Order: sequence, then C-alpha cells, then structure tokens
Amino acid sequence: MKDASDFIHQLPSISECQRIFKAVAMLDAILMPEWEYRYYSYNAQWDANEQMASMRDGEGDHYFALFDSSNSLIIKGYDKAYASLHQDQLGDVLEGVPADFKKTFLDEPAFMMNQTSFCIWNEKGNNEWISSQQLADEPYALLQVLVGGAEHYHAWAQNYYEIELDLELIRHVFDMKPLNEQLLQALNPEIELDELEEDIAEIGYPA
Repeated sequence: MKDASDFIHQLPSISECQRIFKAVAMLDAILMPEWEYRYYSYNAQWDANEQMASMRDGEGDHYFALFDSSNSLIIKGYDKAYASLHQDQLGDVLEGVPADFKKTFLDEPAFMMNQTSFCIWNEKGNNEWISSQQLADEPYALLQVLVGGAEHYHAWAQNYYEIELDLELIRHVFDMKPLNEQLLQALNPEIELDELEEDIAEIGYPA
C-alpha cells in the first residue's frame, strides 16, 4: 500500500464528504430537473444502512462513493483521458482495498470496477485517506468539489449550466439549510418545492 497524493491529504472528513455530496446532488436536482442530464446524484437509501454518491459527466468520466454500514467511505473514480494516457502506470488500482468493502463495493456491478483510475478509502475510526496507488494529483480532479466546496460548485455550475448563480444561495444549500420557494425561484424559476419532494427524500436532504 502506497502513500496518497498531496490532494488526498486535503480531503475532508467522512461526514463532511457526505454533506458536500448531498449538497451538490440537491443543487443539481434544482438546476436540472431531468435526472439523466444531471452531473451529481445521491441515494440515501442505496441499501440497508448504506448511502451512495455518484458523478457522471456523460462522456465516460465518473466516480462512485459508498458510505457503508460502519460509516466508512470508499470512492472509486474513472478519468477516461488519464486512464488512456497512463494505463501502463495504473497497475492493479484496486490492490489493497480492505476486505470489508468487497461485497458492498468491489462486487457491485453498478460501480463499473473495470473502469477505475483511482480508488481511495477512509475507514471510520482511522480518519485517514488511503490509496493503493501512488498517483499524481491529476486523476483526483474529479473530486475537486470536496476540496473547493461551495465556491468550486458555484464556478462549475455557472459554466456547465450556462447561467448566473448567487454564491450565497449555493452556500445555503451547502450548509444543509431547508429549501424554500424564494431560494428555488432565484436558482431555477421553472421549479417548485413540491416537485422536489422525491429528490429531497432520495438525497436525504433536510426538509
């Protein structure tokens, strides 16, 4: 098992990652009502005592993050361009993953383990991010929102959705404050609170 990159050492705690993953999924649900076109998603009822976060850019890049029953967190990601350029350097990118994650994560077909350019984990109680591969920071760029927070999402969403957004409203959601009609009107005038009921429940966002 090898030391993690400098970027990994900047990643927040498990609970903070969960908050951020929920926030970006909720914001995407507000800004893009059609699920298939969203970038971020979160399922608070993925399985018994498990929650799952994901990102898909529609062009092959993605990550999947699983919060398991012990409140540990494992994340795998796939950067298509990086993988194609550095395939010979990746080796067994899943080497060293703790056995506790095998059934719930490694053996889960939905997580596309055959497409993996990094895999990191943080076991509850250890409070340490670990990777089995010594990689440059580049492949971890998919997780930049975990480090950049509301400011990163704000800049990204304005570019991705080609709209102007109030940073304070983005921070409101990152702070897990309840949604209201005024906030929704400012973020997306075409959506109302009752239309988000299923998304709020699936994400586990505070009502």
